[in-house]
Amino acid sequence: MCVSKLSDFYQRSLGYVRRQIRDFKRRPVRQYERALVKRNWYDRSARSELPIVLIGGCGRSGTTLLREILNRHSKLFCGPETSMFGLPFWPNNISKMWNLDEQALKSNAQVTDNLVHFAEKFYIEQTNRAGKARPADKTPNNIRVIGKLLTWFPKGRFIHIIRDGRDVSCSLRNHPKEKIENGKIVPSLINRPIAECAQRWLDDTSSGLVYRGHPRYHEIKYEDLVTDPETVLRELCEFLDEDYEPSMVDPSASKDDNMNAGRLVNNQNSKEKVSNRSLGRWRDDLTVDEKKDFDNVAGELLIALGYVDSRDWLKG
Repeated sequence: MCVSKLSDFYQRSLGYVRRQIRDFKRRPVRQYERALVKRNWYDRSARSELPIVLIGGCGRSGTTLLREILNRHSKLFCGPETSMFGLPFWPNNISKMWNLDEQALKSNAQVTDNLVHFAEKFYIEQTNRAGKARPADKTPNNIRVIGKLLTWFPKGRFIHIIRDGRDVSCSLRNHPKEKIENGKIVPSLINRPIAECAQRWLDDTSSGLVYRGHPRYHEIKYEDLVTDPETVLRELCEFLDEDYEPSMVDPSASKDDNMNAGRLVNNQNSKEKVSNRSLGRWRDDLTVDEKKDFDNVAGELLIALGYVDSRDWLKG
């Protein structure tokens, strides 16, 4: 066997081994998921009167920034991601992000009729613990199940944050930049094709746009949020039936020493002012060919959302 064929053989073998390891790791999740489905965990007829605020959008669109801003409000509590709705329900996801006992979460799920009632109890407990009045959930994948969420929570409000797909794609292709191996943080070396990132932006963003006109759906453009935050947040607070608070834009504007009492993990930038420093990164990050790749996948949505008027941006 020649060297090139031998190399191909080993690469295929390595790929097979990696797939087997990945499938083995996912097996417990699949088994748990099947058990949940069997007992109607995702009951479409379930309802909660919780006035929850739900945040969704394509990853790297500013959902984390919006979470931090909402969590500065004296009445709103928005903790780390739960991945409770847009992915198969897996208590370990919540456990890792919230520093909660996984077995306790599993036990609570076991004695709860369905996901909606589990979520209601979870959010009430965590919001009370934070000393706030109203819960919010920020998980980008919420955008993929927006219909279910609006149905399950008839008093809930959904916020869809949208960002220029070119900037999103630049951020998505290397995200996450780090991973944990053998207890150490190492570079992930992820480098996704721009076309793949553009497809995700197209699919996720389109999932939300379907609900334009719904009275409990509200859109925010990331670019507007970071360039004119007060105007955007005043409109958002009106949508949520809450009073606007200056501390949402600038934490130092608050005289309340207890305003951050409900802050949890994964909120590293909570004391920073809103900044527009990451706008337009695509101009430097995308090559000529990558701009074409993006346009081939999602160019029309870029025009539909008003980010460009035509394809002239490809010449820049």
